[in-house]
Amino acid sequence: MGFLWAVLEPLFMMIVLTFVFSVVFQLRFQGINGDASSGETAVIILTGLIAWQFFATALASATSSLTDNRALITKVNFPREVIPLSTVGIALVNFAIGSCLLLIVYTLLLGKLPGATIIWLPAIFAIQFVLVTGLGMLFSCMNAAFRDVGYMVNASLLFGFYATPIFYQTTLVQTELSNRGWDILYTLYFLNPMAGIVTAYREILFYNQVPSWQLLAWPILSAILALTVGTIYFRKHAPTLSDIL
Repeated sequence: MGFLWAVLEPLFMMIVLTFVFSVVFQLRFQGINGDASSGETAVIILTGLIAWQFFATALASATSSLTDNRALITKVNFPREVIPLSTVGIALVNFAIGSCLLLIVYTLLLGKLPGATIIWLPAIFAIQFVLVTGLGMLFSCMNAAFRDVGYMVNASLLFGFYATPIFYQTTLVQTELSNRGWDILYTLYFLNPMAGIVTAYREILFYNQVPSWQLLAWPILSAILALTVGTIYFRKHAPTLSDIL
């Protein structure tokens, strides 16, 4: 059932979100030629949804991984990094399944294969993987000492779900903020690295465009910082995990 659920969950969420935001709220996505069709809307939403699910699932599971395995940590001597990294690996499997589903949906609904820009997808995924791995190592170790960290991460992920362009496009954010004279908030919006990552996925897969360096600069820097800080912090505190757990 695990494999089946990994396929059905994003599919059901895509159907529900497509209906809610394109039919109920009548939000419009920019398609290749004018407003996106229902099929294009489904592909756009599913692209953002699968990318976010990998990030959120991997980070949430990694954060609680050490406390969930305290019995093993206190009894067996092994590299502690294995635990949070393994949870990211499990989320990666589900991401791979979801990505295959996305390609199938793309082909069926749009009646064509992805363009040549798809070769850039591994680069964007590498940025996302490094980001979530670094954050997972950092927060898993922090949560072992301060249990409130787990609640803070879950709350942040809930906020991040809406602050990431999953069921809307960044052009909508830019237009709405610009109309109110809040242009600076559009820059602050992209401090969420997942905003740039999700946008990059869509530009590559749907619009057949190579993302600009301006779009990717902060996600790349965030990923490097997260992995560096997370690795240093984890290695510094790993020897004391048996005591604090």
